[in-house]
Amino acid sequence: MPEMPAARLDGLIGKLGKLSPGWAAFFGSLLLSLIDSLQGTINRDGMWYVETARAVMEGGYGAAYSVYELMLFPVLMAVVSQLTGLGLEGSGQLLNGLFMAGACGLLVTCAARMFPEAAWHICLVILALPGFNGYRDELLREYGCWFFVMLSFWLALRWSDAPRWPLALALQLSLVVAALFRPEALVFFPALILWQIFEAPAGSRWRRLVMISGLPLLGLATLLALYASGNLGHGRLAHDFGRFSPERFDAKALAMAPAFLEYARDQARTILFFGSLAIIPVKFITKMGIFIVPLLYSFPGRSLRTLLGRNRFFAWAFLAHLSVLSVVVLDLQFLSGRYVGLLLAFAAPLTGYGLWLMMKRFPAWKVPMVVVAVLLMATNVVSPRPAKQHFVEAGAWLAKNASDTPRVYVESSHAAYYAGWHLRLPLSVANRAELASGLAQGKYDIVVFEVSHKKPDTQPRLEELKLSRIAGFTHPNGDAVIIARPAGGGQDKPANTATMREKTGSIE
Repeated sequence: MPEMPAARLDGLIGKLGKLSPGWAAFFGSLLLSLIDSLQGTINRDGMWYVETARAVMEGGYGAAYSVYELMLFPVLMAVVSQLTGLGLEGSGQLLNGLFMAGACGLLVTCAARMFPEAAWHICLVILALPGFNGYRDELLREYGCWFFVMLSFWLALRWSDAPRWPLALALQLSLVVAALFRPEALVFFPALILWQIFEAPAGSRWRRLVMISGLPLLGLATLLALYASGNLGHGRLAHDFGRFSPERFDAKALAMAPAFLEYARDQARTILFFGSLAIIPVKFITKMGIFIVPLLYSFPGRSLRTLLGRNRFFAWAFLAHLSVLSVVVLDLQFLSGRYVGLLLAFAAPLTGYGLWLMMKRFPAWKVPMVVVAVLLMATNVVSPRPAKQHFVEAGAWLAKNASDTPRVYVESSHAAYYAGWHLRLPLSVANRAELASGLAQGKYDIVVFEVSHKKPDTQPRLEELKLSRIAGFTHPNGDAVIIARPAGGGQDKPANTATMREKTGSIE
């Protein structure tokens, strides 16, 4: 009896035989993105992309550059909006859905060459991995980067079968485009070079290396020369190169040393170094979730050399991205969950292979394993937490009762976004002194606070600044947006801060 559901599952997979695992991953990913886009509010990065895209449409690329330096994603949002008539936020969601679907489909197609017996299992894994799929509702430039990285890998595998200059140039161009979304994608050039050093036939190794590494090495040498001479400017690339500074790391170690016991202070650098690096495996295991089990199951009883040999292509990519994360975490002592997304993707082929081995070894557990994976897909895109509607409600109140002028002090960029105003840089405690001084000088008519559920009591702060609350919007978890005005500043009912509102456009 236990084998009957497994047999039915095999029959279902057989019926899907006309649909390749790669295309199944593509369409499955599109469906998941569609479901996730129907709920929630826009993320903080997404607001800046919308603002930049709007600047592109209204003032051209020069105006947009002043809002956000890495402009490719916002420019694409503006183009798609103009071509389709969608709002900017909807255009961004469409692009992200297509980029994510393309990345999933290309990864599964590439992995199927290495583990053909586990292609469908790899498809299941890539669509269900928590850390890889948990951000589909957010507008992020990562998805464009992931797509063009995977496209370059797909082109690289085709080029490896038949080395030709057009394919070599195409895969390099794809990585350059990926770097226009996230500059760290350039690290995959060394990964591809190392892959060919160990993979290419001896007779054609040098020719292949020239084809795949000539232009990247020239570009890297140029960037290093510009950075060393101080001519790289102060943009994003210069900032990323600055992460390699030992002086920055030493300064942080010296700053934290006094917090240690006296005999441990001399080891501050060592503690900070290894403590920072430990964040990466912890974050990786956390984001893998239950899929860490099939990943580990793929190793015992099999030759590590043979196993990694089948997966050598993604193994080099994994190490390359690991090096990037190491530099980032040593500089920041922090790692956002989405930064390990590519690590999870590069581990997906081995994870899917391990899942195939587990189903082969325990056939009675085949259906439960698939059910758990499908449930994970659902939980990745359907959040049990209520949407942050308090931002939307606060924005609607501001749009109706106030205007976007310097006389409105706004700590909540989300509320400003939903009011249709120009976004404000997130303000912090460092601005509190300026706020108090500005209120004393009569510079502000309305103050908008964003309150965390961790510190919900705002009354002492309002009393300290001599403010009276006129509106409040609260999330079920206790987060809130509080709108106040100087005490004695007029009638009890809210009044517009100006008769004419300088709006930035409709809310998508």
